[in-house]
Amino acid sequence: MSSSYTPPTGPSGPHKPSEDASRTEGPQEYAPAYGSAKPREGTSVKTAILLIVIAALIGLLVLGALLWAITRTVPTLFTDGEEDPPAPPPTTAVAQPTQEREPTTSPSAAASNAPTPEETTEPERPVAQGGSLHAPTGDPLFSKEGEFTETVLEESDEIAIEVPDHDGPLLITWSVTSDRESGGVFLNAHESKGGEMTEHMGSVGDGQTGMWLIDADPGEPKTTVIYPQGNGDTQWKVQGFPVSEVPRVERGAEITGTGPAVVELPAGDEQDYRFSSEEGVPRVEVYDADDLSAWHQFEYGTGPVELDITARGDEQILMVHADGEWTLEPRNGWF
Repeated sequence: MSSSYTPPTGPSGPHKPSEDASRTEGPQEYAPAYGSAKPREGTSVKTAILLIVIAALIGLLVLGALLWAITRTVPTLFTDGEEDPPAPPPTTAVAQPTQEREPTTSPSAAASNAPTPEETTEPERPVAQGGSLHAPTGDPLFSKEGEFTETVLEESDEIAIEVPDHDGPLLITWSVTSDRESGGVFLNAHESKGGEMTEHMGSVGDGQTGMWLIDADPGEPKTTVIYPQGNGDTQWKVQGFPVSEVPRVERGAEITGTGPAVVELPAGDEQDYRFSSEEGVPRVEVYDADDLSAWHQFEYGTGPVELDITARGDEQILMVHADGEWTLEPRNGWF
């Protein structure tokens, strides 16, 4: 069964061709175009958005500049003096007002007037230019004297000499006066009464003075008591000095003395000396000041005598044991 199809007429139906074969005016069906789009008049949406964003950025920059200018100028217009301006950062130098001032003290004077700290060190001992030296005669750490009416050859607690508590080595001196031609006194040091002996110091006779270092080795027991022994009819005097009390003499200076003496030389260039004496049997001991447990040079001879002595570059302690006059002079390249 067949039917006929009649195309619809009206707005959606096909158009009759015009007499001049052109398309008639009126609504047409949508047909997608697969070629390039037909240009339109006016501004696209993307271009409009881009222009708006650029205008907004320019406005923000202008607004920021205005706010910065306001913060710099407005506070100065409304400040009433109640609030100080902010302090500069710590690394900023603050200019001082230009005005006349009273003269100030120099830096050296200011340093001398500055308060001393609580922990102050002892002032450095002065260095002498040389001169005549003797056994120490200053303020001792301890001192005791006595007399033997009869010969004493035992360690008696009744005449024991108590040694005060101390740090570091001590220089012990003892002098003797006797009515006997052969009278003399010798000393023994002990760690305690009845304890072990720490030093045997030797003997000196009438008119002589002896010197000895005790407690020079920190690894050995410390002395707390000294026992004197000697002949009858003999007077004696025993004293103890901290080694820090011995005189300091300039390195290379000439030194003279009579009898025993002890001296400290400051650190410096190694120095050679010539020791000379006309009488007795003098001897010279040279120690490093930071180690008095043993000498590094020991020289002696019978007068008249000349001895070559060398002081090392660090601080040195020189002990001279002599009965008469002597001289210690520097040797500067001569033999």
